[in-house]
Amino acid sequence: AVVSTQSGYYGRDNQVEGKYPVKPPLPAVGGNEGSAVVVEVGGNVTSLSVGDTVIPYTAGLGTWRTLFATDEANLKKLPSGMSDAASAMFAVNPCTAYRMLHDFVPPKPRAWVLQNGATSAVGRAVIQLCRVLNLHSISIIRDKGDEENTRVKQELHQIGGDAVFTTSEAKELQRFCSENTPQLALNMISGRETIPLLKCLGNGGKLVTYGAMSNQPLSVPFGLQVFKDLTLHSYWMTRWTNMYARTPLEDQMFGELADYFKSGVLTPVPHDRVSFYDAAAALDKTYSRKQLFVTELTELTDLGSRNQNG
Repeated sequence: AVVSTQSGYYGRDNQVEGKYPVKPPLPAVGGNEGSAVVVEVGGNVTSLSVGDTVIPYTAGLGTWRTLFATDEANLKKLPSGMSDAASAMFAVNPCTAYRMLHDFVPPKPRAWVLQNGATSAVGRAVIQLCRVLNLHSISIIRDKGDEENTRVKQELHQIGGDAVFTTSEAKELQRFCSENTPQLALNMISGRETIPLLKCLGNGGKLVTYGAMSNQPLSVPFGLQVFKDLTLHSYWMTRWTNMYARTPLEDQMFGELADYFKSGVLTPVPHDRVSFYDAAAALDKTYSRKQLFVTELTELTDLGSRNQNG
């Protein structure tokens, strides 16, 4: 199938830095997130049609490009009716949030879930999915000063967050959790910021680590883990996909998430829409805000005309 890249998130990519376990042979195209529209299919293609919106089936296909040809087995068709931003972010962050909320502690109505990294794409998806699943969320954000803290707290409350604390509000967080005790904590930051999660978990609780934005190893005090009988887990979306791709379990997850996006209860993270041809400007902003690269078919037509005319 020949596909036109409709959108793809650009950010600090560990794959480009050589830190990601998936290492495509060089030269390679970067980018693991993104969606595309099928513009042409070969005679033997049976699962895709022109106009379908698709995403890569596995990491490493390379989404930072405007047009490419690949085997249909490398692509997953998405349900119709989603925005290009929703389809671009679909495969990684919402799915990560969905699986962590379902696979470690069975969702019980009105149960509390604790997380750090709450302003991330996964963190925002966790907040919104908690609301859908009738769960309550407790979110930890970095302390960036009173004005910014207030703005971020309001933003997270608006998308469904129940309780939001800064990293400087450790005593307030512990007091709140003593009355609203979570059995599931989601850890994106690692390092010493793991400790508040462990302190707040109830006896027999589970900590799920899916990131290490601090670039530091987990800090797990002996007493907190052993005397509270806490269990440590890890989660990596790529591993799950390798195990469950093309199964009813994946189809169910994709169908539910697509319905959430289409109904508006799940929304894309705040982002800027930019053309692939404005990549330099997007790079300057990528650490402060998501950049959504969008290639319109008219751009490809114009590019083809320029190339033909020399």
